[in-house]
Amino acid sequence: MSGKRGRTPSAVRSVRMVLSGWLHPEFDADILAWLASIPKGERMNAFKTALRSGGMMANNAPTEIEDDTQQAADEILGNWEF
Repeated sequence: MSGKRGRTPSAVRSVRMVLSGWLHPEFDADILAWLASIPKGERMNAFKTALRSGGMMANNAPTEIEDDTQQAADEILGNWEF
C-alpha cells in the first residue's frame, strides 16, 4: 500500500460551525422526523440544501416595520376603486 487514504485536501480551508439546541418532541416532530430520515453521513448536505432552498428561515414573523408598511399600503389602496 502506498499513498494517503481519504479525500484529497482542498486548497480552500473549510469553516467549522457547531450548532446546538433543543427540539420539543411534539412541536418539532416534523424536524425530528426529517433529521431521523437522513442517512448517516448525509446530515450536513441535507441541512445545507434545506437552508439554501429557504426551507429554514431564521425569522418567519413579520417585523414591526413590515407591519407598518403593509398597513400604510392597505390604507392608500383602500382609497382606490378597482
